[in-house]
Amino acid sequence: MEEKTFQCPYCGVGCGLYIDDRGRIKGDFQHPANLGDLCKKPIYLPKVLDEGRLGKPLYRESKDRPFSEVSWEEAFTILKSKLTELSPKETYFYISGQLLTEDSYVINKFVKGLLGVNNIDANSRLCMASAVSAYKYAFGSDGVPCTYEDIDDADAFIFVGSNAAVSHPVLFKRVLRRRRKTDQMVVITIDPLETETARKSDLHIQIRAGTDTVLLNSVLYVLHREGWLDFRFIDTYTEGFDEALRVAQDFPPETAAQICQIKEEDIYILAKIFAQSRKLISFWCQGLNQSVNAVSKNLALINLHLATGRLNAKGCPFSLTGQPNAMGGREVGYLSNGLPGYRDVRNAEDRRFMEHFWNVDRIEPRPGRTITEAIDAILSGDVRLLWVVCTNPAVSLPELDKVKKALSKVFLVVQDAYWNDTCRFANLILPASQVGEKEGVMTGSDRTLTLCRAFKEPYGDSKPDWLIFAQLAQSMGRGDMFPYEESRDVFDEFKLTTEGRLCDISKLSYEELPARWGKRWLYEELKFPTQSSRARFYPAKFTVASERGRFILITGRLKNNWHTMTRTGKSPELLKREIPPYVIMNPKDALELGIGERDLVKLSSDRGSVERVVVFGNIKRGHVFAPFGYPYELAEPINLLISDRYDPISKEPDLKFAGVDVIKLKGAEEIGKGDL
Repeated sequence: MEEKTFQCPYCGVGCGLYIDDRGRIKGDFQHPANLGDLCKKPIYLPKVLDEGRLGKPLYRESKDRPFSEVSWEEAFTILKSKLTELSPKETYFYISGQLLTEDSYVINKFVKGLLGVNNIDANSRLCMASAVSAYKYAFGSDGVPCTYEDIDDADAFIFVGSNAAVSHPVLFKRVLRRRRKTDQMVVITIDPLETETARKSDLHIQIRAGTDTVLLNSVLYVLHREGWLDFRFIDTYTEGFDEALRVAQDFPPETAAQICQIKEEDIYILAKIFAQSRKLISFWCQGLNQSVNAVSKNLALINLHLATGRLNAKGCPFSLTGQPNAMGGREVGYLSNGLPGYRDVRNAEDRRFMEHFWNVDRIEPRPGRTITEAIDAILSGDVRLLWVVCTNPAVSLPELDKVKKALSKVFLVVQDAYWNDTCRFANLILPASQVGEKEGVMTGSDRTLTLCRAFKEPYGDSKPDWLIFAQLAQSMGRGDMFPYEESRDVFDEFKLTTEGRLCDISKLSYEELPARWGKRWLYEELKFPTQSSRARFYPAKFTVASERGRFILITGRLKNNWHTMTRTGKSPELLKREIPPYVIMNPKDALELGIGERDLVKLSSDRGSVERVVVFGNIKRGHVFAPFGYPYELAEPINLLISDRYDPISKEPDLKFAGVDVIKLKGAEEIGKGDL
């Protein structure tokens, strides 16, 4: 068997892999993202590829009836009938950062071009929307300003709202390799929980959840007071500094330390590192992004880089992408406001270009609903068809009781490779082929595109996601818009939309991948795609949600599993260390409540309750931590407790902050197998 290269289908690092002639997954030593390294998750991919698969289209008109197999022709007839019966505004499409770029491009074109409506969003709304918004505000465009190469000569790393050792392990191992090569290096983690990343850091700042904006503003305050600002950089390459500083001056260290519940000296340490390190990279992820104050948190961090001139050779604010192709989806413009090539539906010039390119009369100028807004629209009757592709909202969205009511009410199409919790609510299920069974491109966190080659036949009658939508369009009489015979045809069309744009890949072909768009430093000349060509400071205002309950619940990923376990959960090797579903408590908090380690407790909020087994850990008092990824077959999902409020700019939900109470149900010695 010929070795086939592809990108890992899990986190956003974008590791290059290959499968050898004995069916073993190995790291690709020629790939710039991982240089041959890999983590545990993809090793077991071949064993689970066919487990729990969907192989035939399934249909039921009524959700209280069993499914029946139907042909693809019958499935397309049903869909064509529904799309004809309903107005485009009564339909909604929710897709995924795990799709290939070709899939996302075709689906986005189908919705915004053929149907003429912007009612499409992706699970990147739960992940990267805040980082995208902050990058656009600060630099004028989305796109990470540096690459993984910058890890190899940096001497300071700050992880804030990121447990990279668990969620981006290959990247974190690269940081540790850098530390082994020099004794002039520091790693700092800012997190309420002593994570694996924090344990391997030189300093752990155990912050109160939700107060990151205060801490980062206070660092700017200290930089200004101590005369540690890079005024040459500020004056030459930026604007808006004075307004950002005015807000930061509300948070002197003595005030910030009280709000954040940290030591004042930690604020000074951070300021000194920003001022005096040779090259500083700050990594952040969902701890900043999934917040009601998310964009301000992001901007407060970027402000520190601008205030100290920490771009290019001196550093980078590096947003870690959550999913394997969320970056590719961003390039495609698959959120409710986006268009291909980093365009926006609100921009008239962008709309005109895509209208001409797609040969359509009109692209709607207003952004469509986000996914949380769509759930409300389903319950109000404004949306009557929901088409979910390659994601599992029955587990991953916030306020799940409301989500379940919406999924029960709407005509639901689920397009996926695997049976998952959302399928339980479906009317029509479409089997999709997955990575390894189809060809196409993904883009990792540092803008590197990788070609994923097929190494096995599609399971059953499954089809590539792009082909499903193209064939439906053809059955609707619009094959002229979707004339593709293979994925390469889609890629060759999409790449033309990027010509002359920041994310220009117009000259790339499948044969040239992996390759990165943009230079190593995206803004090498320190000229930015803003009206003034300057980077922009923004005042990072502080707000935090009000929640009832003794504890703040924070959530995060499991180390050896991915999202809602539809694939990794089928591997005993990966699952065994994640069972039983648990909650981490501070031992002192637990003692006050008469709770011991391994006891069974109930976590309850205003929105519901779930049961978990207690594990003791070094978590800030008044906080508890629970992983979000358990499907219903293993435990009630933690997002039953989470509100669907969101950041006003990015509209990303506040998934990492909920007020809960904890009540002991059973002691460890009383727990039976049926309780777990």
